[in-house]
Amino acid sequence: MTQKGWIGRVGPWAGIGTSPAAMMMGGGLAQGVEGWKLLVSLLVGTVALAAIAVTQGLIGQKTRSALLSITSGPLGLLGSRRFASPAILAMMLGWFALNVSVAGTALGRLIGVPDRVGMALVALGMLSVTWFGVNALSWSALAAGIATVLIAVEGIRIVVSERDLTLIGDGRALEPIGVVPSVALVLGYGAAFALRTPDFTHDLERPRQVIWCALAGLAAPLVLFGLVGAALQQSTGTWNLADVLRDLGSPTIAYLFVAIGFTGSVMSNLYSGALSLSDVAPRIGYRIGLCLVAVVGTALAALHFSRWMLPYLTTMALAGPPLAAICWIHTWGRRSPRGNLNWRAAGIASWAAGLVVGLGLNAAGVGVALPAGILAAAGAYLAATWLGYSPVNLGARRSAKAESPSTRSEEP
Repeated sequence: MTQKGWIGRVGPWAGIGTSPAAMMMGGGLAQGVEGWKLLVSLLVGTVALAAIAVTQGLIGQKTRSALLSITSGPLGLLGSRRFASPAILAMMLGWFALNVSVAGTALGRLIGVPDRVGMALVALGMLSVTWFGVNALSWSALAAGIATVLIAVEGIRIVVSERDLTLIGDGRALEPIGVVPSVALVLGYGAAFALRTPDFTHDLERPRQVIWCALAGLAAPLVLFGLVGAALQQSTGTWNLADVLRDLGSPTIAYLFVAIGFTGSVMSNLYSGALSLSDVAPRIGYRIGLCLVAVVGTALAALHFSRWMLPYLTTMALAGPPLAAICWIHTWGRRSPRGNLNWRAAGIASWAAGLVVGLGLNAAGVGVALPAGILAAAGAYLAATWLGYSPVNLGARRSAKAESPSTRSEEP
């Protein structure tokens, strides 16, 4: 496998950092915290999110493995195929449906076709790029990210000429939630992507390249777009730059911003979704998986699956980081729980414990559900590590990976 420079892999990270959804996240923060609390929440949350993404990415870079190979370590080969892959596939289908729905609606209104036709056009266009593999995906996502930043700058210039933007507010948040839950909100925004970063780092040559991807592609633009979303919420009552621009008489820029801004996310959803599907059903290859994910995801978008996205995305956000914590302990620790190669009950049970704790606290309205879920999963797996262990052998895991279709790291 040819190793790549970080510029050629930063695109998917930029697709998350420069997405209009990052403004939505910033607007959500502004509804709960204001002033210095908002800044602290955004900065701490971004640092924590970047740290999770970097740690996962470093595992991929160190082991030369994509996510599905990594999860087979703590869960076992069949455990990864039966539990991790379907969960990741569900994450990608849901995110694909949401992103295609928003981008397709914007494209449809931009070119004057029905919303569902716009969704189909976005899905087809992103499928045609991702068809050629992760290289085409990464460079296209990087170009889309740069274009999104430029369009956002022009949009903010227009808004500032008509409105006064401020981060301070009047000191009375609409829905006060505190700093800790606000940090968790930032973490939740990128939790699914942070889990998947090995898919885009397994062929990087040096660890510092992973760090550069996180800083330049994710952290820096996420802070900027989050601040813009917060300022828009404070000054106009909405986080949505496109809505403000449309109201100001600039619908073309508004729809361009949304249609282009989600393309990086759509392509990365397709890529990881296809890998997960081919792991669940090994006879399905990468390109057939791409087509199936695109068809099912577009159908969900057309059926307005976005109406049910909040509880769905909450569940997905609470599922990803606990699994990442278990992968970290398994890869970086000197010991791992015993278990046969196919099923490792300790890893599966620890992940389940983290998910149950997170969902339970979230249902009870506790703002620290996500970090509590991470700690529960990590604590359970550490306990299993000390109660019964055998040496971690990355070389043996790579040998097992080579024998199993479940650990495919790149498209054919």
